[in-house]
Amino acid sequence: MENLTACLAALVFLAFAGHRLTLARGGGADPAHRDVAGFALCAGMAMLLNAPAVLGVLERSVSAPCAELLLPWELKAAAGTFLALVALALDPRVGEPVPTRRRRRIGGTAVVVQVAALGLFLGSGVTGDGAYFVAAPGRGRVLAAYNVLFVAYLCWSLCVLARALVRHARETLPGPLRTGLRLAALATATAVVWTLWTLDDAAANITTGRQGLSEDLLSTTLGMLTAVLVTAGATATLWGERITAPLRRLRARRTHRALEPLWAALHAELPEIALDPDAARRPALRQAEFARYRRVIEIRDGILALRPYQRAEALDRTVRALDGTGLAAVDREAVLEAAVIAAALADRRAGRLYDGAPGRAAPTPSARLETVEDEAAWLVRVARAFTRSPVVRDIRDRAHAQVTAE
Repeated sequence: MENLTACLAALVFLAFAGHRLTLARGGGADPAHRDVAGFALCAGMAMLLNAPAVLGVLERSVSAPCAELLLPWELKAAAGTFLALVALALDPRVGEPVPTRRRRRIGGTAVVVQVAALGLFLGSGVTGDGAYFVAAPGRGRVLAAYNVLFVAYLCWSLCVLARALVRHARETLPGPLRTGLRLAALATATAVVWTLWTLDDAAANITTGRQGLSEDLLSTTLGMLTAVLVTAGATATLWGERITAPLRRLRARRTHRALEPLWAALHAELPEIALDPDAARRPALRQAEFARYRRVIEIRDGILALRPYQRAEALDRTVRALDGTGLAAVDREAVLEAAVIAAALADRRAGRLYDGAPGRAAPTPSARLETVEDEAAWLVRVARAFTRSPVVRDIRDRAHAQVTAE
């Protein structure tokens, strides 16, 4: 089972490396593509060398410790170096090509680690003994230092990359690219667990001076999971739209339905806001995003048409009612706008125009509404307050009572 899992993980990594190298052909290609390809190639080769079937072939021409312990770790360290270079390319401070000196600094660090690791490996005097590596007498700690050095270097590379990915994802608009960045960040977390699992070898080095030849099933499974997440994250722009589009449309239709109570109240009093005679019908899934956009426009048109009927008195009364309720600022603002709308609808039905200072009774949210999604999310809060808030209900009842009394 370990053999199959290791080979599958290696195949995923190597196929992905080939795909990235194809994209990176040409002198003007982004170096980050080559760095990603280099990581996948080194990681895939390391996984392949850990497969028992491949180890059996290598042992005929290369000594067992070199084939099974030194080469895979050297390849994994090289993969970590490529990850650090990818993180450098994602640095938001870099608006132009990555400075050569920064790449050289990372490369120099990698060379130091590789040379130090080679010295520790040779100093441990490790030899093969059946299914185990065995350090020379009294040198188990040297072999443990060899393993810890690689674990520390790989974890540092992965953490640098994870930090860059998370920061980049926060600054990226929703879509396939952000999905890919989040998957890549998850892959780095999985890779950290995969790398830290090697510390059990270091513990065995110190206590017994021995270490198993190949990776166990959990280690190869973590490697397989990392390979899948890396591939999925890096290709998200290819498949992401096909998967996210239906989910996005479902969210749009759910938002369209959540806006129904507020829209219906406005439409009942101002039927002219409807841009489509069938606006009250539930939209088909393919038209959900456009229907949500249209509904947002219709609600805003209705609120604008109510401006002559908005009274500062309703706003002031709502503010007093909300004092001491402990509502979050955004919920408080939604209740304020919903209350003003409810009072203005009652006044319009009674034909009562407000002749006070224009705009004084028209609250606006403090949040920045830069996209249709932002605007729709805000109006959903207003619609929820319009139908559920006891403060809005009280303002509506007072407005009706005043109209009736007159």
